[in-house]
Amino acid sequence: MRKLSLKHLLLPALALVPAIAFSMFLPRGGRTEETNRNVRFGMPTPARADILHREDYLIERTQYVLSYNARKLTPNWVAWRLHRDDLGKSVRGAFEPDPLLPVGILRVNTHVFDGSGFDRGHMCPAQDRSSKQEDMDATFYLTNIIPQSPASNQHGWERLESYSRELVKKGQVLYICCGPHGVGGTGKNGLRNDVGRGNLDVTVPAKIWKVIMVLPSENAVPTKEMRTIAIIMPNDQSVGMDWPRYRVSVRDVEKMTGYTFFRNVPEEVASVIKNQVDTTEVHVPVSHRPGS
Repeated sequence: MRKLSLKHLLLPALALVPAIAFSMFLPRGGRTEETNRNVRFGMPTPARADILHREDYLIERTQYVLSYNARKLTPNWVAWRLHRDDLGKSVRGAFEPDPLLPVGILRVNTHVFDGSGFDRGHMCPAQDRSSKQEDMDATFYLTNIIPQSPASNQHGWERLESYSRELVKKGQVLYICCGPHGVGGTGKNGLRNDVGRGNLDVTVPAKIWKVIMVLPSENAVPTKEMRTIAIIMPNDQSVGMDWPRYRVSVRDVEKMTGYTFFRNVPEEVASVIKNQVDTTEVHVPVSHRPGS
């Protein structure tokens, strides 16, 4: 039998070192898109869980994926998959600072919103994660919250959230991404550019947007005929229940934000579904059902 030298034993292991070292520096977003169901079709920005990436800081949970902006102290965007199995009867919890934010990035506390005239507006809604209490509790981390006008939060925005849940109850699966844009919104106390005190100045957005991919089933793939819903809504007190009036194309949201949606969808399909404006007839109930 041939006796192997120490050199022969070490060479295979040493060959792996460059590959392992290289993998440590691969873009965080790439691995997220491969493993997290909430961003199956790609993230709108190359967010990374890197303290040097402060204005596009990646926070990844099983409940949602988001990009946090340490300058604005709000999310840039929040993305999640919505399936009927996500719906249940969990109870609302308390708003909390996000424990996943690293040292060096300020953590917002709920008192920042006190007396501001703005609601603590969920991006990923609590009811979209109501099948398990731990899932609903995760939506109350303040990285998932923006200063939202009461009219938009309680009227048009809430109606769209409820409509989305009605779609999944019928068996459809939604991939949703939403976020704030701009500076300066109007709440019950008038126009504000930010809320808070001291060094906790949370930017009040001028608008809020949402992009929804509607798939017929869990394992369906996007086609040119599939439905997409996109809205751009003012963050002010003019908003009523009629959310369909704010429908635009996904491309319009891209132009406004500078983001790119559906990165993992073939270009020949993505170019079609991003340029269409949803015209499906929607009946919007007048009565308000709280609990988004």
